[in-house]
Amino acid sequence: MIFGEKTSLEKALKQASSILAESQQAHFAGSATDVNGCRSLLALADKIGASLDHVHGDAMSSNLRILQTRGWITTTLAELKNRADLIIFVGTDASSRYPRFFERFVWNQASLAGLKRNARQIFYIGEGLDMAGGKSPKGDKPSLVSCSRKNINETLSILRSLLQKSKIEQAQLDKKLLKSLRELAEQITKAKYGVIVWDPAEFTPLDGEISVQLISDLLKELNEKQRFAGLPLGGNNGGASLTSVCSWQSGFPLRVSFRERHPVHDIFELATGEILAKNSADSLLWLNNFDTSIPVPSTNVPKIVISRPIRRVSEEIAVYIPVATPGIDHKGNLMRTDNVVSLPLSKLRDSALPSAAEVLDSIRQLA
Repeated sequence: MIFGEKTSLEKALKQASSILAESQQAHFAGSATDVNGCRSLLALADKIGASLDHVHGDAMSSNLRILQTRGWITTTLAELKNRADLIIFVGTDASSRYPRFFERFVWNQASLAGLKRNARQIFYIGEGLDMAGGKSPKGDKPSLVSCSRKNINETLSILRSLLQKSKIEQAQLDKKLLKSLRELAEQITKAKYGVIVWDPAEFTPLDGEISVQLISDLLKELNEKQRFAGLPLGGNNGGASLTSVCSWQSGFPLRVSFRERHPVHDIFELATGEILAKNSADSLLWLNNFDTSIPVPSTNVPKIVISRPIRRVSEEIAVYIPVATPGIDHKGNLMRTDNVVSLPLSKLRDSALPSAAEVLDSIRQLA
């Protein structure tokens, strides 16, 4: 469609390429696609000099910022599955966003390291968490360190003080909280291979980066005497794939710009919200192969939307091109949440729609 009017794919491609070719400050957002789609998106951004962000860029940047500035110690899903005897979930229950997490990686039948199926201690730090997944097959319930989302950073700081045997003003602390933290600290010192799991999207926006920093610092301290690692979850809607492809092809992770005709990375200035708020874009390309419930950002600049078929297309959208879905309509690959494995996607049905990579490559050839 062009401004709400049906048209041919050829005309839509030409219109999209014309808009981007004339743009001096194009911005690509959403960017929710598979590995091949990400490669094509980067190639198009490189050719026309666009900036690039992901729909979950804010959450993923909390992790990236700490990784870049302080470093961290992380593990993989396979290591958690085969070695972890203590798993601590900070601010997340994993189950809500990843329904098969416990089935596949926690209560698995076999372990390469000889870990018995029920021989895991599960702790949660937070509130309002679904802890059903943390119940062991033999019925052992997980433990909870109850605290509000806004107090997670304070709770992590108290835990670090307990592990360091630092002096704590106990009179000012909730007795129940302190007791549960002492129990957790005791289990931490006994663990042979502990893992701290978090999802940056579930932290409060203002405190998320501090939360990741506290976890990272705690992991470094624990590894002075024992084996402990982190497992950040996330990368939904192809976020892990885009971060990996950006790193492969530009040398930088997410939020990269080619406006200077070479890659420039800036976590803050290249955020979609920041760019649109400052009117720093003269066109917007929104790519979404997966969750169409995510709204296209509101902006007055020409919008090109490439997505799974949606029911209603606003007349404000300059060009709309429906595309096939990876793993349903065509084969593809997605990077796993731990960024170490590229998972193959199978084709399940025939579709007349082109892939996002095919559409992006056609626009690049015309631009």
